[in-house]
Amino acid sequence: MKGWARGERFSHRGDVPDSPSWSAEQKETVDRMRAEIRQLSSDVVDHPHWKSVPTENMAASRMLLKRQARPAEAPENPEAAEAA
Repeated sequence: MKGWARGERFSHRGDVPDSPSWSAEQKETVDRMRAEIRQLSSDVVDHPHWKSVPTENMAASRMLLKRQARPAEAPENPEAAEAA
């Protein structure tokens, strides 16, 4: 993306340089990962398990699955967590 000089119409404090472009390898990696995410999302949504979940519980069940799949967040201060 092309950079710009501060000027009157921009609220930031300095000039913005041109953004570097992605390498071919980076573009291929992003394309591969996006395709994998789409496939995994489809696999989860279309899994036969969801036919056994009542419609009124579907959203809550999917949110529970989402929370359980995420790793636990690391504490901001690891020493305080060890002392607790």
